[in-house]
Amino acid sequence: MRNPSIAVAVSALALLTPAWAIDFRPSIKDQLKVGKDAAAEIRKKEKVLPDTDIRVRTMRKLGQQIINQIPEAERKQRPFEYTFDVIDSREVNAFALPGGPIFFYTGLLNKMKSLDEFAGVLGHEVTHIRNQHWASQEGDRMKRQLPLAVLLTVLRAGDFAWDLAGLADAVLVGIKYSQKHESEADRVGFDLMTAAGYNPKGMVDTFRMLAGGKKMSDFDRMLSTHPDPSRRADAIEARIKKDGKTYPPLRPLPFAPQPLPKEAPKKPS
Repeated sequence: MRNPSIAVAVSALALLTPAWAIDFRPSIKDQLKVGKDAAAEIRKKEKVLPDTDIRVRTMRKLGQQIINQIPEAERKQRPFEYTFDVIDSREVNAFALPGGPIFFYTGLLNKMKSLDEFAGVLGHEVTHIRNQHWASQEGDRMKRQLPLAVLLTVLRAGDFAWDLAGLADAVLVGIKYSQKHESEADRVGFDLMTAAGYNPKGMVDTFRMLAGGKKMSDFDRMLSTHPDPSRRADAIEARIKKDGKTYPPLRPLPFAPQPLPKEAPKKPS
């Protein structure tokens, strides 16, 4: 004879499994809405450079080249609306909003010397949007917070309504991606920038610049949401070496404050 308590437990597990399997990520449509609303607020509050600025024109040209590497079928299935803007600020940073808006700070651009560095960061930020990293984290957060009764209600209804206004406000506070998503954005961003014809050494140079010659301790790395910039640079250099491909020379930014460093001639193998 079957144990009644075991039967109940098995039945409960069978009921709960599909509830946890529900995709709680905001839809593509919701991501577009949240990103547009948050971007509109940023444009009101921040000093966004005009369309005619060479830094903006350069960013949009590079951004389009990066987006063109995404398969057309995927772009139709996930019609994100990528936009590219520059904020006049000393902050050394760049960020991507859900659905497509990407912002760079002049503080970061002022420290760059090559188009390849610019393309590397753009590839990274485009990947956050393309792979729906914000939506995945938001869906996971909702799963953890919703009580069981609500989960079962969602299972029966087959739908879930997001508070889009609340999500836009949350995005404005700041997006922090997990180390897993940051590492994925590095890997896929590498693929996008190299497919667009840029040298991945630019990505290495950016991380070396961000690291400032320092390496995180194991404790700091454990607490940080971002992987250690030095280790990210090491990982990309290792991939470049492993791939053994020849890439085009680094190209200077049209607004670079300093000339590109001369690369030492390679010894014949």
